[in-house]
Amino acid sequence: MNTVKSLIRVVKRARLSLRSQTRSHILQLPIEVLLRIFEYLPPYSQLLVYQTCRPLRTIIHQYFLSGKGDILAAPKDRLCYLTHLARSLPDRWVCAKCCKLHQTCEWDTPKPQNYTPKCRDGLSFVDERSECRKLPNTEYAPCHRHLELTLKYARLKSPKKKHQKHLQRLLASYHVDSQISGGMSVANGVRAQSSFYPKVVDGRYLLFSAHAYLASRGTILQQSIEFLIICPHVYSFGAFCGRNTLTRDLDMILYTCFSAPPNTIISTSCLACKTDITIEASLERLIICTWQDLGPEATVYDPDWEAIVRNTTSVYHETGSIEELYGQNEHKCDCYIG
Repeated sequence: MNTVKSLIRVVKRARLSLRSQTRSHILQLPIEVLLRIFEYLPPYSQLLVYQTCRPLRTIIHQYFLSGKGDILAAPKDRLCYLTHLARSLPDRWVCAKCCKLHQTCEWDTPKPQNYTPKCRDGLSFVDERSECRKLPNTEYAPCHRHLELTLKYARLKSPKKKHQKHLQRLLASYHVDSQISGGMSVANGVRAQSSFYPKVVDGRYLLFSAHAYLASRGTILQQSIEFLIICPHVYSFGAFCGRNTLTRDLDMILYTCFSAPPNTIISTSCLACKTDITIEASLERLIICTWQDLGPEATVYDPDWEAIVRNTTSVYHETGSIEELYGQNEHKCDCYIG
């Protein structure tokens, strides 16, 4: 009680000094009410309140932070603090590798070999469960910083041209046309095309990917596809393909598709992350479309990001819900043209 009384005196003095400068509704609340509110905040949020003004700094320090040491010792708490701190800073992004804020680069996009930070955040060969891992796709692989900046630019609607141009680059479609195109390895006589279309919907980062295998001679067979990874749980590595209870057998899905009448659309989804899949096959071509929800503006510990990128948890969704959320894509057939 003595602590509360002393806080009341400090805040009253601070209120008098601030009255001529600002009118803060929260500072008009009784100290007891403020204490009850702040009790429900996690440590990183209390630290953000601590940085707002002198009265709140006094309350947070004396009642919540004093004598508790480093409340951001855990990387997860530190990343949460930095993520909330950076929400209004369009020129900064949160590095999960360094646990620091880095300067943005306007040419930094998910395109391969486009830009790599000095700290080497988002490299493809890091440990599978690393905080700085990127989407497991060498053709077009968003890192978490791309997710953060895309959603932040879309939310802030900054009038600065450099922010608008960076957002345009981050949301630009990307196309690959090659015999062996990164995440797809195919047999001779098969041409591989891929197109990627990122999109922001309801504050979430969605990615539509369309892969087309076209027969330049002969016909398309299941054996024409030698390697394909859609997400950490849906993939085909040939003889090296290990499986667990959350892995959906892509080879069996392809077998079902090739066994069906030509141009039959097979719809399925991942059992452990927010990925929807449709597959359509004929003698001339095989088309695989995926819709993926990488999550909202959060940290790398967000369950949606963890499930689809770091593979440290699993999330459930109704089959077709990500495709429905993404909506129509007027460029959907671009990569189907041989």
